[in-house]
Amino acid sequence: MFTTTVTWSLLLTILVSTVTGEKDRESEWTVEIGAGKEECFYEQVNAGEIIEIDYQVVDGGSRNELDINFRIYRPNNGMILVSDFKKSDNAHRTSVDLSGDYKICFDNAYSRFANKIVFFELIIDGEDEDEEDGEEVPEDNSLLKNMEEEDIQVSKIDKALKIMKEHITRSRQFQDLIKASEYRDRSVAEHNFENVNFWSLVHLSIMIVSGICQVILVRSLFDDKSRFHAIWKKIC
Repeated sequence: MFTTTVTWSLLLTILVSTVTGEKDRESEWTVEIGAGKEECFYEQVNAGEIIEIDYQVVDGGSRNELDINFRIYRPNNGMILVSDFKKSDNAHRTSVDLSGDYKICFDNAYSRFANKIVFFELIIDGEDEDEEDGEEVPEDNSLLKNMEEEDIQVSKIDKALKIMKEHITRSRQFQDLIKASEYRDRSVAEHNFENVNFWSLVHLSIMIVSGICQVILVRSLFDDKSRFHAIWKKIC
Protein backbone atom coordinates (compact mmCIF):
# COMPACT_ATOMS: atom_id res chain seq x y z
CA MET A 1 0.00 0.00 0.00
CA PHE A 2 2.84 2.39 0.91
CA THR A 3 4.72 1.60 -2.31
CA THR A 4 1.62 2.24 -4.41
CA THR A 5 1.02 5.58 -2.67
CA VAL A 6 4.62 6.68 -3.20
CA THR A 7 4.49 5.63 -6.86
CA TRP A 8 1.32 7.60 -7.52
CA SER A 9 2.79 10.58 -5.66
CA LEU A 10 5.91 10.53 -7.82
CA LEU A 11 3.89 10.18 -11.03
CA LEU A 12 1.61 13.02 -9.98
CA THR A 13 4.59 15.23 -9.16
CA ILE A 14 6.16 14.54 -12.55
CA LEU A 15 2.85 15.21 -14.32
CA VAL A 16 2.25 18.47 -12.48
CA SER A 17 5.82 19.67 -13.03
CA THR A 18 5.61 18.87 -16.74
CA VAL A 19 2.28 20.58 -17.28
CA THR A 20 2.97 23.70 -15.20
CA GLY A 21 6.45 24.11 -16.64
CA GLU A 22 7.82 25.72 -13.45
CA LYS A 23 11.56 25.94 -13.00
CA ASP A 24 11.84 25.27 -9.27
CA ARG A 25 15.08 23.75 -8.02
CA GLU A 26 15.09 21.67 -4.86
CA SER A 27 17.92 20.04 -2.94
CA GLU A 28 18.42 18.70 0.56
CA TRP A 29 21.64 18.00 2.43
CA THR A 30 22.87 16.58 5.70
CA VAL A 31 26.30 17.98 6.57
CA GLU A 32 28.66 17.83 9.54
CA ILE A 33 30.09 21.11 10.80
CA GLY A 34 33.27 20.52 12.77
CA ALA A 35 34.01 22.23 16.08
CA GLY A 36 35.46 25.70 15.50
CA LYS A 37 34.70 25.58 11.77
CA GLU A 38 32.40 27.18 9.24
CA GLU A 39 30.99 25.46 6.15
CA CYS A 40 29.62 27.43 3.19
CA PHE A 41 27.69 26.45 0.07
CA TYR A 42 27.05 28.40 -3.12
CA GLU A 43 23.84 28.54 -5.13
CA GLN A 44 23.26 30.32 -8.44
CA VAL A 45 20.11 32.45 -8.16
CA ASN A 46 18.63 34.81 -10.73
CA ALA A 47 17.04 38.17 -9.98
CA GLY A 48 13.34 37.82 -9.18
CA GLU A 49 13.65 34.26 -7.88
CA ILE A 50 12.90 33.28 -4.30
CA ILE A 51 15.31 31.52 -1.94
CA GLU A 52 13.56 29.24 0.53
CA ILE A 53 15.61 27.32 3.08
CA ASP A 54 14.71 25.20 6.10
CA TYR A 55 17.50 24.01 8.39
CA GLN A 56 17.69 22.02 11.60
CA VAL A 57 20.55 20.91 13.84
CA VAL A 58 19.91 17.19 14.26
CA ASP A 59 23.00 16.24 16.30
CA GLY A 60 25.00 18.39 18.68
CA GLY A 61 27.50 15.89 20.05
CA SER A 62 27.65 14.36 23.51
CA ARG A 63 26.64 17.66 25.13
CA ASN A 64 23.58 18.02 22.89
CA GLU A 65 24.53 21.53 21.77
CA LEU A 66 21.76 21.89 19.20
CA ASP A 67 22.52 25.38 17.91
CA ILE A 68 24.32 26.95 14.96
CA ASN A 69 24.96 30.36 13.39
CA PHE A 70 23.43 30.78 9.95
CA ARG A 71 23.97 33.41 7.26
CA ILE A 72 23.20 34.03 3.59
CA TYR A 73 25.49 36.47 1.77
CA ARG A 74 24.64 38.48 -1.33
CA PRO A 75 26.92 38.08 -4.36
CA ASN A 76 29.61 40.61 -5.29
CA ASN A 77 29.50 42.88 -2.22
CA GLY A 78 29.22 40.06 0.34
CA MET A 79 26.53 41.82 2.39
CA ILE A 80 24.48 39.65 4.74
CA LEU A 81 20.99 38.93 3.39
CA VAL A 82 19.76 36.64 6.19
CA SER A 83 21.32 35.94 9.59
CA ASP A 84 20.54 33.73 12.61
CA PHE A 85 22.53 33.51 15.85
CA LYS A 86 22.72 30.23 17.77
CA LYS A 87 19.41 28.73 16.67
CA SER A 88 18.55 25.05 16.52
CA ASP A 89 16.23 25.41 13.52
CA ASN A 90 14.58 28.03 11.37
CA ALA A 91 13.02 28.67 7.97
CA HIS A 92 13.56 31.60 5.62
CA ARG A 93 11.90 32.67 2.38
CA THR A 94 13.25 35.77 0.66
CA SER A 95 13.13 37.25 -2.83
CA VAL A 96 16.38 38.37 -4.45
CA ASP A 97 16.94 41.34 -6.74
CA LEU A 98 20.47 40.50 -7.86
CA SER A 99 21.65 37.57 -9.98
CA GLY A 100 24.75 35.70 -8.89
CA ASP A 101 26.19 33.08 -6.54
CA TYR A 102 24.64 33.38 -3.09
CA LYS A 103 26.74 32.01 -0.24
CA ILE A 104 24.95 29.96 2.44
CA CYS A 105 27.03 29.44 5.60
CA PHE A 106 26.68 27.42 8.80
CA ASP A 107 29.05 28.72 11.47
CA ASN A 108 30.17 26.55 14.39
CA ALA A 109 33.30 28.59 15.19
CA TYR A 110 32.13 29.40 18.72
CA SER A 111 32.02 25.70 19.72
CA ARG A 112 35.35 24.24 20.87
CA PHE A 113 34.45 20.56 21.16
CA ALA A 114 31.02 19.77 19.70
CA ASN A 115 30.62 18.80 16.05
CA LYS A 116 27.18 19.63 14.64
CA ILE A 117 25.17 17.70 12.06
CA VAL A 118 22.81 19.98 10.15
CA PHE A 119 19.98 19.00 7.83
CA PHE A 120 18.80 21.68 5.43
CA GLU A 121 16.51 21.85 2.43
CA LEU A 122 16.99 24.52 -0.24
CA ILE A 123 14.33 25.51 -2.76
CA ILE A 124 14.76 28.09 -5.50
CA ASP A 125 11.36 29.23 -6.78
CA GLY A 126 11.54 30.36 -10.41
CA GLU A 127 9.49 33.13 -11.91
CA ASP A 128 6.15 32.25 -13.44
CA GLU A 129 6.53 33.20 -17.08
CA ASP A 130 3.45 33.53 -19.22
CA GLU A 131 4.51 32.58 -22.71
CA GLU A 132 2.68 34.18 -25.56
CA ASP A 133 2.60 32.55 -28.96
CA GLY A 134 2.56 35.25 -31.65
CA GLU A 135 -0.05 33.53 -33.78
CA GLU A 136 -2.73 35.62 -35.44
CA VAL A 137 -6.21 35.24 -33.98
CA PRO A 138 -8.88 34.35 -36.55
CA GLU A 139 -11.66 36.86 -36.99
CA ASP A 140 -14.37 34.18 -36.92
CA ASN A 141 -16.46 35.00 -33.83
CA SER A 142 -17.61 31.42 -33.24
CA LEU A 143 -14.08 30.10 -33.49
CA LEU A 144 -12.79 32.90 -31.28
CA LYS A 145 -15.46 32.10 -28.69
CA ASN A 146 -14.51 28.43 -28.69
CA MET A 147 -10.85 29.31 -28.29
CA GLU A 148 -11.63 31.62 -25.37
CA GLU A 149 -13.65 28.88 -23.67
CA GLU A 150 -10.80 26.42 -24.18
CA ASP A 151 -8.31 28.94 -22.81
CA ILE A 152 -10.47 29.39 -19.72
CA GLN A 153 -10.61 25.63 -19.17
CA VAL A 154 -6.85 25.27 -19.72
CA SER A 155 -6.11 28.13 -17.32
CA LYS A 156 -8.33 26.51 -14.66
CA ILE A 157 -6.55 23.17 -15.09
CA ASP A 158 -3.16 24.89 -15.03
CA LYS A 159 -4.06 26.76 -11.85
CA ALA A 160 -5.35 23.58 -10.18
CA LEU A 161 -2.17 21.71 -11.13
CA LYS A 162 0.02 24.48 -9.75
CA ILE A 163 -1.87 24.42 -6.46
CA MET A 164 -1.59 20.64 -6.39
CA LYS A 165 2.15 20.81 -7.05
CA GLU A 166 2.58 23.35 -4.26
CA HIS A 167 0.68 21.11 -1.84
CA ILE A 168 2.77 18.07 -2.83
CA THR A 169 5.97 20.08 -2.38
CA ARG A 170 4.86 21.30 1.05
CA SER A 171 3.90 17.79 2.09
CA ARG A 172 7.32 16.50 1.08
CA GLN A 173 8.96 19.34 3.00
CA PHE A 174 6.98 18.51 6.12
CA GLN A 175 7.91 14.83 5.78
CA ASP A 176 11.60 15.75 5.50
CA LEU A 177 11.39 18.02 8.55
CA ILE A 178 9.58 15.34 10.55
CA LYS A 179 12.27 12.85 9.56
CA ALA A 180 14.98 15.31 10.63
CA SER A 181 13.21 15.96 13.94
CA GLU A 182 12.96 12.22 14.56
CA TYR A 183 16.68 11.86 13.86
CA ARG A 184 17.46 14.73 16.26
CA ASP A 185 15.31 13.25 19.04
CA ARG A 186 16.95 9.86 18.56
CA SER A 187 20.46 11.34 18.65
CA VAL A 188 19.63 13.26 21.84
CA ALA A 189 18.30 10.09 23.46
CA GLU A 190 21.39 8.12 22.40
CA HIS A 191 23.76 10.76 23.77
CA ASN A 192 21.82 10.89 27.04
CA PHE A 193 22.01 7.10 27.24
CA GLU A 194 25.78 7.20 26.69
CA ASN A 195 26.22 9.94 29.32
CA VAL A 196 24.15 8.05 31.88
CA ASN A 197 26.13 4.85 31.29
CA PHE A 198 29.47 6.66 31.48
CA TRP A 199 28.79 8.53 34.72
CA SER A 200 27.12 5.48 36.26
CA LEU A 201 30.30 3.51 35.55
CA VAL A 202 32.42 6.30 37.05
CA HIS A 203 30.31 6.43 40.22
CA LEU A 204 30.30 2.65 40.52
CA SER A 205 34.09 2.55 40.17
CA ILE A 206 34.48 5.22 42.86
CA MET A 207 32.19 3.28 45.20
CA ILE A 208 34.13 0.03 44.66
CA VAL A 209 37.51 1.72 45.21
CA SER A 210 36.18 3.50 48.31
CA GLY A 211 34.83 0.22 49.72
CA ILE A 212 38.15 -1.57 49.16
CA CYS A 213 40.05 1.28 50.84
CA GLN A 214 37.70 1.22 53.82
CA VAL A 215 38.13 -2.54 54.26
CA ILE A 216 41.93 -2.24 54.12
CA LEU A 217 41.98 0.62 56.62
CA VAL A 218 39.64 -1.13 59.08
CA ARG A 219 41.68 -4.37 58.91
CA SER A 220 44.90 -2.43 59.49
CA LEU A 221 43.55 -1.19 62.82
CA PHE A 222 43.55 -4.75 64.20
CA ASP A 223 46.61 -6.14 62.39
CA ASP A 224 49.85 -5.38 64.24
CA LYS A 225 51.97 -6.50 61.29
CA SER A 226 50.25 -4.19 58.84
CA ARG A 227 52.14 -1.15 57.57
CA PHE A 228 49.03 0.93 57.95
CA HIS A 229 48.81 -0.10 61.64
CA ALA A 230 52.18 1.53 62.33
CA ILE A 231 51.06 4.67 60.52
CA TRP A 232 47.86 4.76 62.56
CA LYS A 233 49.90 4.52 65.79
CA LYS A 234 52.06 7.47 64.78
CA ILE A 235 49.03 9.54 63.85
CA CYS A 236 47.11 8.70 66.99
